[in-house]
Amino acid sequence: MAGLSAPGIEGRLTAPQALARALMGTGFKVEMGSDAIYIRLPSGAAGGQGAEQRGEAIVVTGSRIRGVASASQVYSYETAQARDQGITDMRGLAAAIPQNFTGGQSPGVGNGAEASGSRNTDSSTALNLRGLGPGSTLTLLNGHRLAYNLSNQSVDFSSIPFAAVERVEIMPDGASALYGSDAIGGVANIVLKKDLRGVTANAVLGAATDGGYSTQNYNIAAGTRWRSGGVLLTGNYDRNTEIVAGDRSFASGVNEHLTLYPKIESYAVVGSGHQDVGENLVLALDALYAHRDAVRASPYTNNAPVEVSGIVFSTSSWNLSVAPSATLRMSDWQFSLVGIYGRSHLRSRSHIFPSYFSSAVLENETIGSEIAGDGPLVAIPGGDIRLAFGGGYRRDAFISRAASNPIDAHQENIFGYAELSIPLSSPDQEIPGFYRTSLSAAVRYEDYPGIGRLATPKLGFVWSPNADVDFKLSWGRSFKSPTLYQRLNPVTVYLFPGNLYGERPGAPAGQTILAVYGGNSELKPEKADNLSASLVFHPSRIPGLDLSLSYFRVNYRNRIVDPISSLNRVLIDPVFGNLVQFSPTPQEIAATIAMAPLGLENQTGSGAPFDPASVYATIDGRSQNVAKDQISGVDLSLSYRFDAGSLGTLSLFSNATYLRSSRILIAGMPKIDLAGTIFNPPHFKLRGGVGWSRDSLLVNAVINYIGGVNDNRRVDTVELKGMASVDLSVKYHVDVAGGVDVQVSALNILNAKPDIIRNSGNYMPVDSTNYPTIGRYMSLSLTKSF
Repeated sequence: MAGLSAPGIEGRLTAPQALARALMGTGFKVEMGSDAIYIRLPSGAAGGQGAEQRGEAIVVTGSRIRGVASASQVYSYETAQARDQGITDMRGLAAAIPQNFTGGQSPGVGNGAEASGSRNTDSSTALNLRGLGPGSTLTLLNGHRLAYNLSNQSVDFSSIPFAAVERVEIMPDGASALYGSDAIGGVANIVLKKDLRGVTANAVLGAATDGGYSTQNYNIAAGTRWRSGGVLLTGNYDRNTEIVAGDRSFASGVNEHLTLYPKIESYAVVGSGHQDVGENLVLALDALYAHRDAVRASPYTNNAPVEVSGIVFSTSSWNLSVAPSATLRMSDWQFSLVGIYGRSHLRSRSHIFPSYFSSAVLENETIGSEIAGDGPLVAIPGGDIRLAFGGGYRRDAFISRAASNPIDAHQENIFGYAELSIPLSSPDQEIPGFYRTSLSAAVRYEDYPGIGRLATPKLGFVWSPNADVDFKLSWGRSFKSPTLYQRLNPVTVYLFPGNLYGERPGAPAGQTILAVYGGNSELKPEKADNLSASLVFHPSRIPGLDLSLSYFRVNYRNRIVDPISSLNRVLIDPVFGNLVQFSPTPQEIAATIAMAPLGLENQTGSGAPFDPASVYATIDGRSQNVAKDQISGVDLSLSYRFDAGSLGTLSLFSNATYLRSSRILIAGMPKIDLAGTIFNPPHFKLRGGVGWSRDSLLVNAVINYIGGVNDNRRVDTVELKGMASVDLSVKYHVDVAGGVDVQVSALNILNAKPDIIRNSGNYMPVDSTNYPTIGRYMSLSLTKSF
């Protein structure tokens, strides 16, 4: 805290309230522990995207050992700072994380992106670090697993009330050795607020200036604290109207009734509490319930309302999570027992006008328990060698009640892990060039009955030549087991007109094609090698400055994908050669049709009986393991905060990611570029800004840039321009009725618009996986604490 100054404080305040007021604008945070008040170091500047947590008294993401710094770079996103920038919910926070690809499972994803693996099934939001798929990012709540959502084995990030969250820690590096399956792209840990005293209420009203997307958000957080424990209860209600194509000038080429952004209404409740029992035992409980309703429409014609010809897709979903825990402290050792129960439920209804209805129900359930311990083993000159170990059991169940493909199955998992931290040097030793040095090693064993057993290692090295610089190196292996849906989803065989997949020179007239889609019982676990190297600079002579540069590389093997990403190129592009069989024999045609439990679905529209002689080719579009994905890139993070005395406090931040990725479907075949192509992550993303505060006034200005992509869905490639937007937010503390925070925000104040893509039919007119369609959004926020 050297060099900081605090204002004079006057009034009847508790100690935490007085400390919070003294530290206002510095970035330091006050946290009440069971036996002390902790002052936590700043995690970055205005966006919270700056430095990794250092020296915290709590466990941080990236290690199972208390107080040990992770060898992988960890980024912390404070919700208080995000709110100061105009972000009011977890969906907005997810979009502000540069390492996150907003394609995958997101409410902003429109029709047309499904072939690339992106969905808008129930308007939930799943993190998708590095663009490796929402199922390849492990999302935790206070370090606990949550129930999976939908069929893609992802977690609904947006179901957590924004007001309940203190921060989100992002480690964009493989971590299966620490946390198990799903952590190939990285880990996101949602950390709830702890020991809030009193009541804080917030209301946000907003609207898009181009029409549609009027929003209401109300939340309340209430907590209390006693000598041996504390409790927090948070409730949230959120609602937005839809955006249709008629509301946006860039969508003039499609039916004006096409939904660009769905209507969503949701509410959620989070409870968290802890209680000391005696001097050594702490009991705790985290619980979540969230509900969401969403509606979107897709007309089939160019100008008629959807009620004439089209589909209205509505969903109603809820998820529940309960995680009780008991922690026993014995001298320097700590042991914990954690239980988890989670369940999610989705009911979808499709009204295909004029008169057809269909419905489906998807359910996921997670039950598990884990026992863990960590503490010092032996003292060496550099400090204590510390060990963490644990093991447990998890059972994941998936139920699909769709009439055409019912599934009721479960998968069990038994695991054990160990992590070791060895301090080679410490500041107390005063060794030149080795201010602090440590090695870490972790291994996790997993047994999935019916799928296989495997062990995943992770090695880390942290070297600080002085107090100002850290060098971090991490290598590990990660994995992801195939989902029950990917393995058991029934196969469907379609008969399509031959020109649906593009014309092939020399193709016979009247051709048809058999296309096979669905699950694959022979899928293998996905595996990856992760490497990261980081240089972190936090000079003591320039207080408030943090700079980090990280390189990452992921070699992803056996990734499970739906391999056909471009219908127009399947028959002519050699990369799909192994999926296509030309001139199949009658026996091969019969064997293909026999794969479908419900037989052949004729989609030619001719009404004529099926003629095997018309089948020109068969296409295998089932889920399958691809040979290799390669991902690499660089993360850059900069934050600087300084006190300018009477002029106020100024903070700067910038966070950027450069990404390259490619895929080889079959060994020996050419590479397919992913990053930088339509419906895939762009090569470059940037979010940066400046914040200024003085007395009761706080101003934030933020620039967001999403790089351009190439539309390579046809033979000729077209370049789509990137999108830059500017956000401006002003907050003022009004000293009336005990104090009210009034905030006015304008996101995308210059009303930047996405580039229009080539389209045929009533599909989304833009790349909705990368570029938002909301436009300029204005909001008013009122916050009152009691």
